[in-house]
Amino acid sequence: MHEKKKIAIIGGGISGLSAGVYACLQGLDAELYESHHSVGGECTAWRRGGYEIDGCIHWMTGTSSRSPWHALWETCGALSAETGIVNHEHITSCMDGQGRMCYLYSNIEKMETELLRISPGDAKAIRELIRRVGIFRKVQFPVKKPMEMLSVGEKLKFFLPYTFIIKDMLAGMKISVADYVKRFRSPVIRQLLLGVAIDRRHVNTLFLAIACRANGDGGWPLGGSRRMALRMQQRFETLGGKVFLNSNVEKIVIEQGRATGIRVHGETAMRPFDFIVPAMDIHALLNRLLDGKYSLPYYEKRFADIEKYPLISAMQIAFGVETDLSHRPHNLTLELSRPLVAGGDTVAHVHVRHYACDPAFSPDGNTLAVIWFVNFAFERWHDLREQSEQEYQSEKKRIGDLMLAELHRVYPETDGKARVIDVATPLAYHKYCHAYRGAYMSFLSRPGTMPETHRGVIDGVGNLFLAGQWVFPDGGLPLALLSGKFAIQRLARQLHLSQKRGRS
Repeated sequence: MHEKKKIAIIGGGISGLSAGVYACLQGLDAELYESHHSVGGECTAWRRGGYEIDGCIHWMTGTSSRSPWHALWETCGALSAETGIVNHEHITSCMDGQGRMCYLYSNIEKMETELLRISPGDAKAIRELIRRVGIFRKVQFPVKKPMEMLSVGEKLKFFLPYTFIIKDMLAGMKISVADYVKRFRSPVIRQLLLGVAIDRRHVNTLFLAIACRANGDGGWPLGGSRRMALRMQQRFETLGGKVFLNSNVEKIVIEQGRATGIRVHGETAMRPFDFIVPAMDIHALLNRLLDGKYSLPYYEKRFADIEKYPLISAMQIAFGVETDLSHRPHNLTLELSRPLVAGGDTVAHVHVRHYACDPAFSPDGNTLAVIWFVNFAFERWHDLREQSEQEYQSEKKRIGDLMLAELHRVYPETDGKARVIDVATPLAYHKYCHAYRGAYMSFLSRPGTMPETHRGVIDGVGNLFLAGQWVFPDGGLPLALLSGKFAIQRLARQLHLSQKRGRS
C-alpha cells in the first residue's frame, strides 16, 4: 500500500477542475488553488442590473451524447442527464439587402437548400462547401490519452480512417476563412460564413464548426458558463478534492530539479506537494511563478511572433432589454451601418446574440442581448486606461451608445426598451482572468502554420505537468477540459513507473 500522493492544482478554470476530478479518480490527494473568489476562470459570467452576462460559452462541443467529448464532460460533472441543452435550428443568420432574414441552418440539407435559394449562381461553391463539411463530420479528436501514450496499434486504428481526407485537410490549412469566402459571389453567404469562424484562422476551423452543429452537437447548456463551472467544482469536492478560493499562488518551489511546493500570497511558509499541475495562463506561469528561468521554445517563438501566432480577445456590449426577443434569431451576423473603430481596430461586422432561451439570464419577460466582436487591440486599450481612466470610460460609453443604436436598427422593438448595462474590453479578460494580452483562447491556427501540441512538461522540472488550453493550438473549452485529463494521465504514468521501480 503506497502513501497517498499530494497534488496542487494552480487555477480553477475548466482545465484545473478537470485535472482535479481526474486526480481524485487516480486516488491522489488533490488541492486546487484559485486566485479569484469563484471557480471557472474564463468560463465565467457576471451580474449587472438584474441580468447575468455570460462571458464564455456561445456553443460547446460535447453537448451531444454521441460526441466522444460528452463522456469527459459527464465525468467532470459539467453535464448530466439533468442538464438542459438548447440546440438552435440555425447556426447564424443575417439580413439581405432587402431586410429579409437568411439563415445558415444546422441541418445540412436545409443549409444547402437555403444557400442555393440565396444565390443560385454560387451552386458550385455551395456544393463544395457541403462536401467539405461532410468530410469534417467524420473527424474526431483523440481524447483517450495523450498522443505519446498511444501504442503504434492505437495510432494506426485512429489515423487510418483519415488517410483519404489528408489532401483536403492540408489544402484547408493553407487558406484563411477571409480568403475562402471570397469564392462566393453572394455577400449574404460571405456574411453568414464569417459569422461562424474568425476570418484570420485557416478555413478548416470553419468546416469543423459547421460540421459540429450538423452532427447535432455544439448546443448551449442551460444556465451557461458559471453554473457549469460550479457543477464541476461540486463534482471535484464530492470526490474528496479541496478548493482554496482567493488564494493567489505566487511561486512554484523548485528544489534539485523537482517541483516540491507552492507559495501562496500572504504566507511565508511553503506548502509542500508531491506534484504540481499549473492550469493557468502560460505567460504568467513562465514569467512569474517560475521567474523566467526555464526555456520553452514552443512558447517563446509564439510570444515573439504575434503576427504569425495571434492571440484573440474580444469586446462584448451587453443590453438589458425590457421585452421578450424569443421570436428573433438567437444569433445574427450584422454588417454595421458604418464601420466602428474600437481601440484602433476597424470593425465592420458584429455578432448580435440574445439569451431568451435561458431564463437564468434575465428577469421575467425581459431578455439579455449582447453585441460581440473580435478585438486585437489590447495594447491600445491598456495604454488608454493608463493615460486616463476618464477617457477609457468615455470610449467605452461611446462604443456602447453606438452599439445600442445598432441594436435598435436590427430589432426596432427594443427602441426605448433597452439600455447598455456593461461594456467589456480585452482588459476585462486580463484583469479578472489574468489572461495574457486579454486572450480568451490560445494561439490561433493561421494559414501556413502547422498545428502543434505542447507535450505538457518542462525540461529540467520534474513532478510538474502542464494543463490549460495553452498546450493546444486554438484552445477553447473542450481542449481545456482534455488538457486536465492528459496532465493527470502523464502524472499517473510517471507515478506508476516510479512505484514499480520502488521509488515511491
